[in-house]
Amino acid sequence: MERPYHVTVWGATGFVGKLVCEHIARDYPGKFRWAMVARNKARLEGVHQEMVKLNHKMKDVPIITADTHDQGAVDAAIKQTSVVIACAGPFAKIGTPVVDACVRLGSHYVDITGEIPWVARLIETYHDKAQQKGVKIVPCCGFDSIPSDLGCFLVASHIKGQLHRQTKEVTMMVGAAKGGVSGGTIASLVGAAFDETPEHRRAAMDPYGLLPPGAPHGPDKPDYWGIGYSKLAGKWHMPFIMQIVNTRVVRRSNFFNHYGDNFSYKELQESPGPIAAALGTLALALSFAALRFLRGLVLRLLPKPGEGPSKEMQLTGFWRARVIGLPEARAGEAAPAPVIAQLGDRRDPGYWSTARMVLEAGLTLALQEKELQATGRQQGGVLTAASALGMPLVERLRNAGFTFEIKE
Repeated sequence: MERPYHVTVWGATGFVGKLVCEHIARDYPGKFRWAMVARNKARLEGVHQEMVKLNHKMKDVPIITADTHDQGAVDAAIKQTSVVIACAGPFAKIGTPVVDACVRLGSHYVDITGEIPWVARLIETYHDKAQQKGVKIVPCCGFDSIPSDLGCFLVASHIKGQLHRQTKEVTMMVGAAKGGVSGGTIASLVGAAFDETPEHRRAAMDPYGLLPPGAPHGPDKPDYWGIGYSKLAGKWHMPFIMQIVNTRVVRRSNFFNHYGDNFSYKELQESPGPIAAALGTLALALSFAALRFLRGLVLRLLPKPGEGPSKEMQLTGFWRARVIGLPEARAGEAAPAPVIAQLGDRRDPGYWSTARMVLEAGLTLALQEKELQATGRQQGGVLTAASALGMPLVERLRNAGFTFEIKE
């Protein structure tokens, strides 16, 4: 039986949740059935009125109050929707009851988490159950990790489809970007770094920590935290801070999509020169040290959950990246030329782009089930954007203004 709503925006009063609602009000009025969910009724009513001001058609969008500490209220909301778009974190603290209800009640799920220890626990607890029920649980559908995951998918698919080879190695070079940071993201990152048990933190440091026990590993070592020069990219580079999230997600995608038997993946941040790379790396180290030893003071100075960059910063932000893939060479052949994908968006990466990415991921699940089946996507489990959504999501993102293109 068809459910009342195609999608439900969970955490609609948060910074990203509200942006997701704005994207719908602006670009999808009346195109599908949806609802807004949050725990605070007064704030939810306020956001709803803001959406009505953007587009009068939003007056008929239902609002639902549900606190994740009340499983009955969570269940009542989940059973009404085909897909949950979860935007409220820290996910390790408040996300599990929503995932649990989705698996039990048969609703698909996408979110914007970057909390790898929590994702590992979801896999351990819910993957088999979700797989058996045909429920797709797809975390990490924001800037972490859709550009990495779909960029690698695009390159590896080109190598397989056009060159008829396996993919040996992929490097994502993160280029220029401009954007702000929200309080919710800060809370999630701090929770993942410091509130997890030592066991779960150690598991998160494993480069193959999201793979099933006994799954074959490639040649990748722990994350790269140095500086260097890439001849392939023609750029100096420093560490990219979100590699600790994205690389794990991409390697899980390789487990499902099989890019290559000895597939290797890494991420780097472009830098204008060696001095800038060294200074940037030092700044990263000092930031980690400040959070570890001065956590209380630092958090008081940073944005609180629900706060984030101004609308001007969102609209003038941007991000660019290149994904460089090396095909596997056959015996006796010279190394094939690399395959390069250009990625980017003309808006702030962490919030404007993230909100649109997770929205399009949710709509792919809600509206394009036949296409997903036809393209051989995984039909259930705790998955990744590349393994669950693939080219249908790439096409939706292109139509929304993102760049995901192979450079010929």
